[in-house]
Amino acid sequence: MYGIAEHHQLRHQVTIGAQDLQADGFGPNPFYHCLLAELLPRPGELPGPPVGYALFFFGYSVNHGRLVYLENLYVEAPYRGRGIGKTLLSEVAKVSLAHGCVEMKLMVMEGNHRAAAFYQGLGACDTTADEGWHCVELGGLALHRLAGEEL
Repeated sequence: MYGIAEHHQLRHQVTIGAQDLQADGFGPNPFYHCLLAELLPRPGELPGPPVGYALFFFGYSVNHGRLVYLENLYVEAPYRGRGIGKTLLSEVAKVSLAHGCVEMKLMVMEGNHRAAAFYQGLGACDTTADEGWHCVELGGLALHRLAGEEL
């Protein structure tokens, strides 16, 4: 569960647990969707744990219509370079198109040049560099303040 956070040295920022993920992703109105990558087991063996995942959710743009946000694409280190990430991303694209989406949005951490090159190699545009768009967020205390709540 913490693989991607540990990969980016952000484990200290994780504030939810497995129960939250289960409740938010597997109820009648899931907040997110997740595709898992598993290795095919040998005959007679049970499948092992997932080796990667793509977590995404749907959104809307008043300029373009339906879209999908890719929150995380992660493949365990020993399995990178085998096409698993591209396969997961391709499956997210298929799901997106089946739901009428016209674009996929995602973020790449500054300094993650390998990921940026991967996405750009697939045709992605760096909207921060190319169009001047910046991702901003209101979280925690700022969100409560904006809602007029005191903590």
